[in-house]
Amino acid sequence: MEMRKLETGISGLDMMLGGGFPEGRVILITGGPGTGKTIFCSKFMHHGVTKQNQRALYISLDETCPHFLKEMQAFGWNFESLEKAGQFCFLDATGVRRIPEKASVGRLKVEGGELGLVNLIDLIGTSVEKLGAQRVVLDSISGLVFRFPRPSERRLALLDIVESLSASGATCLVTSELMSADRERRISPEEYVSHGVVVLRTLPDGTRAVQILKMRETSVDTIPRPYKITETGIEVYPDQSVYERQ
Repeated sequence: MEMRKLETGISGLDMMLGGGFPEGRVILITGGPGTGKTIFCSKFMHHGVTKQNQRALYISLDETCPHFLKEMQAFGWNFESLEKAGQFCFLDATGVRRIPEKASVGRLKVEGGELGLVNLIDLIGTSVEKLGAQRVVLDSISGLVFRFPRPSERRLALLDIVESLSASGATCLVTSELMSADRERRISPEEYVSHGVVVLRTLPDGTRAVQILKMRETSVDTIPRPYKITETGIEVYPDQSVYERQ
């Protein structure tokens, strides 16, 4: 059976993906500050709602709704009107990340990370079901998962998040901060548990590069390709390579 794919709306990227992201999978979008992770994911949502009559859910662990709406309006994406039409929902989950390191549930003392994780998983399930979302973005998990100091705990927390997103049936993008941008960078735990990984980097000469590190069950272009952040979003140049620029 052929894998169904969802267009991202980023034309050059869709060429690299062979048509789009595999439907129903959890894809990690990782990159350093200023690489356009939120813009990337917002284009994915906006395209799905406006061009494919789908519904999109944005779960924010970092910024408030007014800030997000204003930032995206600069690209011509009116998420406020889409929300009023019932096609898009902004879920402010910043409180989940800010749960104290030591918290109480009745008489039970728990770690703040554990309580935050449980709350987040509950939010994902109920919100996706309520909206009927086919596209989901979780931005960003870095602040939450690093509250689990042990690597084994962090991996289990990430598995729980990925499994809850997978169970929703939606195609989900999850953002995280890139731990290092050089060629010898350390692989983060979230890269292992996600179905696909897309890395956004800024090279020393200022060139931005996108690379698809993995995408299960489908063939993709894994060569780093240049991209630009423009007034209409992100533009990927799939016929160019960044190797000669380094």
